[in-house]
Amino acid sequence: MAKQKEEKAPEVEATGVDPKIEAVKQLIFGDNMQQYDSEFNEIKALIKKTRTDVENEINDTRDALNKLINQTKETLTNEISDLRSDMNKKVTQLRSDMDDSVADLDEKKVNRKLLGSMLQEMGKQIAE
Repeated sequence: MAKQKEEKAPEVEATGVDPKIEAVKQLIFGDNMQQYDSEFNEIKALIKKTRTDVENEINDTRDALNKLINQTKETLTNEISDLRSDMNKKVTQLRSDMDDSVADLDEKKVNRKLLGSMLQEMGKQIAE
């Protein structure tokens, strides 16, 4: 007999909601239930739209920042290259100026050995 007295689970509609719960909801909220559902659906749609808008704005901002970073990086790379080129030109010019100065000093400076030999030559010529 115990097997015959098994309780059957309450039937559930195809929507997965117990009809008893639906009946209680209908008693409590009555006709306002459809209005509440409509308002909740509107709020859900608004939240979804706002979330999508915020995500799109974040993506746009990220893209703009990445573009700005790349432009800044390119500009800095070009500036560094220009500075390096200017520095190399100045170093080359300084080396050239230094070489010219050293060559000029060599012409003006008298070598001691050369001066000694020239004085000996002059002494020999005077003695003759």
